[in-house]
Amino acid sequence: MNSQNRSTRRVAMGSALALGASILAGFGGSAFARSAPAVKPVTITFWESHSSGNPPGIALAHLIQEFNHTHQNVKVDLTITKASHKALAALAADDAPVVAWISHYDGNFRSANALVSWNKYFSGFPAAERNAIFPVVWGNGEVNGQHYRIQADAKVSELVYNKAIFAKAGIQRFPVTWTQLAQDLSIIKQRVPGVIPLAWKDSSAHILPPFLSNGGQLFKPGSHQKQVDFLTPAATKTLTYFRTLYQKKEMIIAHGSAIAADFGAGKLAIADGTSAGYFVKVQAAHGAFGVGAAPYPAGTTGHTSNLVQGLGFVLMTSHTPVQYKAATTFLSWWFSAQPQAYWGTHSGYPPVTRSGLALISKSFLTKNPGIAVSARALESPYTISRPVSDSYKEVQSVLDAEFFDAVTGRTSVQSALHTLQKQANAYLSGQSAL
Repeated sequence: MNSQNRSTRRVAMGSALALGASILAGFGGSAFARSAPAVKPVTITFWESHSSGNPPGIALAHLIQEFNHTHQNVKVDLTITKASHKALAALAADDAPVVAWISHYDGNFRSANALVSWNKYFSGFPAAERNAIFPVVWGNGEVNGQHYRIQADAKVSELVYNKAIFAKAGIQRFPVTWTQLAQDLSIIKQRVPGVIPLAWKDSSAHILPPFLSNGGQLFKPGSHQKQVDFLTPAATKTLTYFRTLYQKKEMIIAHGSAIAADFGAGKLAIADGTSAGYFVKVQAAHGAFGVGAAPYPAGTTGHTSNLVQGLGFVLMTSHTPVQYKAATTFLSWWFSAQPQAYWGTHSGYPPVTRSGLALISKSFLTKNPGIAVSARALESPYTISRPVSDSYKEVQSVLDAEFFDAVTGRTSVQSALHTLQKQANAYLSGQSAL
């Protein structure tokens, strides 16, 4: 790696050494036992894009420092950078990292033959640890039986709410159906004037879970994912629901950072988001009010639904088998119980393994309900992986636009759904939608 890239927002991890003792004390230390010494460790460069100042970035830096402290044969060299955008260019310049955390849309990497399948190195990744990973997480980056991307942090949708506003409105429990949610939003508007009842994230990924809970499906059966299925009563019902809330001024659509700021300022009763934003909202509240968390309500199916997405580990080409084996040593350690428990109690994300979740105390989950809610979503059979193909990425952009236009009244619900169906099918078939 050249000196310019090495200087790119390199994480300062010296202070994390002091955390090692607390990790060991908190989780028993078995997964952090020191390996046999080696003369010269194999260094693996690792690019990831979490800010070094936010909870996931801090937790990751601490864990990598602990890995390096307890493993003498492998050293992880961490760089904070936009790996999803920069790693391919770095590969062309013969400067790619061994391991990168990239987004769930990895088709451009695969089509460029930039990735090595992890399958080749599973002998260094014990089956017990692989089996502990929640199935919806394990299958997230699998393509034709090959794991080119193994999900590292799992984002699922959830709702965070201001307990003080709920108490002022006289609402004693969080609604469990979409109908009840609409009723409670109306109550909040009437009884707590000046407060925004609900802020919804401006991403179509957050319209799909309620759509699925109303009986919708992403693709037409038998179409081999070449046709979407949005001209349905489930889609009409879902978009009409949010359009009505918007028209009654009981909901706004906003970006995640704006939602967190308004929630922390006490302006919002309920904030839509993902597990990635739970700690951010708690920190924004600064203890001024109690923060609750709840899963999305149940739809007409009688259950809630969810999508999982997030960054994942990939192996970049042009490195040696020795380096790939060393990367698998780190991967195996990352998914072992104690590191996952630490990740789940410090990053805001849930652990992605059952073994990691089992080590988190009930008292912690009670005090941090957002972690408990997101962990239950990962366990649920009604949570599916967000599609990863490049063509579906284009579908997502169309869905973003049509959802916004339909909900805000720029177009009718039926017009939006017809446009979505036509353009999405064109993308999935490989044709231009323009």
